[in-house]
Formats: sequence, structure tokens, C-alpha cells
Amino acid sequence: MAESARGVESPEVDHIHTASKELCLDFTNTVSARGSDAARDRLKTYADLAAWGEEAGALDGEAAAALLQEAAMDAASAERVLERAVALREALYRIFVAQAEGLTPSACDVDRLNAELKQAAARRRLEAGPAQYVWDWEPGGRALDQALWRVAASAADLLTSGELDRVRRCAGDECGWLFIDRSKNRSRRWCDMKECGNVAKVRRYRRRQKVEQS
Repeated sequence: MAESARGVESPEVDHIHTASKELCLDFTNTVSARGSDAARDRLKTYADLAAWGEEAGALDGEAAAALLQEAAMDAASAERVLERAVALREALYRIFVAQAEGLTPSACDVDRLNAELKQAAARRRLEAGPAQYVWDWEPGGRALDQALWRVAASAADLLTSGELDRVRRCAGDECGWLFIDRSKNRSRRWCDMKECGNVAKVRRYRRRQKVEQS
């Protein structure tokens, strides 16, 4: 592995899950098992942020490669962007959890999002589409924070959408990921039935077996 200067180099990062299909929620889900001994943070370096941005669709491959080069030349700036990214991620997680639980989000967390939205707004522009104008982004060049523009915009879109009341936190043990419940009866409990849902089913089955055998 290359030199592990925080904010520039990256360890070997495993597959990044994008279970929620919403950029801002997938961003919060770069931490697994929050608050447990098994907690895992997948944004430990700037290269992790670039890798996540590419896989989640916030950056294309060419942009991600260019940003890694820029980060290698300016490690201090990359570190500052990484710190902003983590602060935004945690603020978004608390905002959406509060909304899911019927609570009022912290003003400090909303201020954090607004600060990033201000940065993003300077980069948005209208483009003529086939039938109507659409929002697009100015070329990011080597702006190290360009993935955050899209995350902040995604969060604002979701917070002002009709789907805000469908945001859920996964009920799986040692998960806590956020997702949107688009089921007809709004009864979905798991971020992914194949993962957390099946784990829960197996645990229930084993508990029943123990009861029957006792």
C-alpha cells in the first residue's frame, strides 16, 4: 500500500454499498454499525472520498483520477476537504435520523448543510434540455470538494421533497444505514433484505430453536 498520509492516500477499500439509491443517504452510509464495537468508517482518506464519489456517481472516472493527482500535490487542502466531508456526513445523518423519528434537527447541523449548499450554489447552472431547462454543474476542474456539491444538493432535494417522511433507519443489528421506504404500505424495515433482512430472519429462527429445545 502507498504512503498513508491521511487525506491523500487510501488503504484498500472494499465495495462501497449504495443501498439507498439517494446520493445524500448513501453518503451517510459510509459508516456501518454506528455506535457499536463493529463500527467501520469508509471515509478515512481523501482517496476514499474520491473512490466513493466515483462509485456513487458523484464523480466520473476522469474527474476522480484528476482529483487524486491534485490531492497528492496539495495534501493540506485534501485534508481540509476530507474534514468538511465527514462533518457534512455526520450532520446529514443526524438531520435525517431526527426527521425519521419525528424530531427537530439541530440548527447547527442545518447550518452545516447550508454552508455546503452555498458552496454548491456557485457551481450550478441551467442547461437547455430536449423539453425544458435542467440544472447541471459547471466543470469541477480540480476543485477537491466537487463531490460535496452534489451531496449537499441531493440532501436539499430530498429534504424538500414529498419523500422525506419515507426516510428510515435500518432496524438491523449493528447497521443503522438510512434508506427510503418506497413500499406501498410503508412497512420496510431493512436497508437491504438480502443482507440485514436475512440476518434478522436467521437470528429469529435460531432463537425459536433455542426456545423449543429448552
